[in-house]
Amino acid sequence: SDSYLLPEKSKSSKQKTPVVKKTCNPKWNHTFVFEDLSVQDLRHRCLELTIWDYDKITSNDFLGGVRLGMGSGKFDGKTCDWMDSVGDEVALWQQMMGRPNMWVYGELHLRSSMQTRRS
Repeated sequence: SDSYLLPEKSKSSKQKTPVVKKTCNPKWNHTFVFEDLSVQDLRHRCLELTIWDYDKITSNDFLGGVRLGMGSGKFDGKTCDWMDSVGDEVALWQQMMGRPNMWVYGELHLRSSMQTRRS
């Protein structure tokens, strides 16, 4: 899986888990660490996690993803397409922000596309 803390989506901000090989039911026990961020900063950020089927020879296949954030549709007062979290994505993000430096558990359905969505 890959992660970005939006709005920054550069190679330097991208974090990846190791590839899980030879299984149809991969499990990751991996921690992503983003430093120098306050809980207040997180109100204006969105964590994008994507899952890919790794392929040595051809391009990797997108399997799904989530965006954890407030779902406000705005960044710095301007409309943005990546702040589109809804439902359980928003609830889990709020739970994490409400318990800084604590583990939270959640299960989310993967999006079939990372195109902007609103509901």
